[in-house]
Amino acid sequence: MKTTRRDFFSMCGSAGALASLPSFAWAQETPKKGGNVRFAVQNGSVSDTLDPAKGAHSGDWTKQFCIFNALTEFNDSLIPDLALAERLESTDGVRWHVTIRKGVQFHDGAELSADDVVYSLVRHKDPAAASRGFSIAKDFADVKANGKYEVSITLVRPNFDFPSVLGASYFLVVKNGATDFAKPVGTGPFMVDTFTPGRGFSGKRNPNYWKPGLPHLDTVEIVSVPDNAARVNAVLAGDIDICSLVTHGYADQVKRSNTTDLVVNKLGLYTDLILRQDNPIASNPDFVAAVRYMQDRKRMVDYVMRGYGLIGNDHPVAPWDPYYLEGLPQRPFDLDKAKYHMKKSGVAGQSLEVICQPGIASSVEGAQFLQGFGAAVGFNFKVKQVPTDGYWSTYWGKFPITYGSINNRPNVGMIFELFYTSTSPLNEAKWIDPKMDQLLDAARAQGDFQKRKAIYGDMQTLAHESSGTVIPVFDMILDGVSKKVRGYKPNPSGMSMGYRFAEAVWRA
Repeated sequence: MKTTRRDFFSMCGSAGALASLPSFAWAQETPKKGGNVRFAVQNGSVSDTLDPAKGAHSGDWTKQFCIFNALTEFNDSLIPDLALAERLESTDGVRWHVTIRKGVQFHDGAELSADDVVYSLVRHKDPAAASRGFSIAKDFADVKANGKYEVSITLVRPNFDFPSVLGASYFLVVKNGATDFAKPVGTGPFMVDTFTPGRGFSGKRNPNYWKPGLPHLDTVEIVSVPDNAARVNAVLAGDIDICSLVTHGYADQVKRSNTTDLVVNKLGLYTDLILRQDNPIASNPDFVAAVRYMQDRKRMVDYVMRGYGLIGNDHPVAPWDPYYLEGLPQRPFDLDKAKYHMKKSGVAGQSLEVICQPGIASSVEGAQFLQGFGAAVGFNFKVKQVPTDGYWSTYWGKFPITYGSINNRPNVGMIFELFYTSTSPLNEAKWIDPKMDQLLDAARAQGDFQKRKAIYGDMQTLAHESSGTVIPVFDMILDGVSKKVRGYKPNPSGMSMGYRFAEAVWRA
């Protein structure tokens, strides 16, 4: 049986209810043409890039989706719709046939062809390219053009989630042979005007954009404002139009504003406590169990996150994801059980540092809770708060206990592959279980959605019971949006409308 993108949508049809979107006052308005929108992101450094292969954070990805398109893109129900691909089909999950949309132009007037798509996928396989999509691209056994608009992709192993993989930021389609990304051309809604790493980006409307009627704006600006208070104050004052990542402490201030709306985004982003499984204390199964029972998840959501979060259950799949496992018992906060397991572990009375930083939602408070609860169950957790700058290169996953903040990926298979499989360099906790690798292969090879969901459920159970990561909460991302901006709404595939806000919004 041939599996097409239409079949994929049908198989995931039950996911339609997972994103109950709020109603917006502008929903019945006719979009206006013209104007500029200024968007402030929280990330910014000299390493900012417009190269999809090297994008490292939401600021990079939001800029890149202004310039480029992918073969697929995600709708409001986390299902991949066709984008630059006009057709996408497979009979076995291994051999995929892609028909490229005809008549799509790059910003320099050249027509999109199969050669551009082949180059955009294959370049990630070269270790010298240092692509962040390298581990995923290793599954591309062969990618070749079969004519001007036809591409065949052969995978190393079956993957019926492949349509969503092709919507990832890494695989945005660039021009054949492109190596200079200082001012690249793409097929996206905006052409690069200016770009200064660490400071900002500006783009002007692509008059030949392949999506009819889009974009609405003439120009768009994306600026870096790392300071939380400065970003919020800027949107409230009207100096910027959209403020990304309003921290929970400022939510009420934005809600009370007469000039700005608070937009709540349900994403698969989570904060996790990483217990390195190559450390003799942190790897002790009873120590891990004790730490899990010391997570006061409800208090974290209600008081630390001001209600803008959701209780996690020590696996990386959010409740609104189509692959979420219903019925897995929620692990409770239970200091009696924590004390039992700590005593059983044989490490009671010892100590470890818990390294945290203020840029990770609820990590500092979580570490402080752990320190207090540890004293009650017989272990000395020493909180070490470090600066946000340099944390990811210096601390994350490099010490026995650290915190992580994991952005959502196009599908749960990618999350498990990147952070839980034995061969991934991003396996934060260095937790190795061959069963997880086997289950991931089995899930991707399963063409029936419900059967594939069941396998992903087994993986959630395995992570919940045995892994070295503790996931107490999922974070709801908050944006401050000027009431003069229309069309801005949540998309569960990522921040800033799945990083595609620029083509959708307009000014009142």
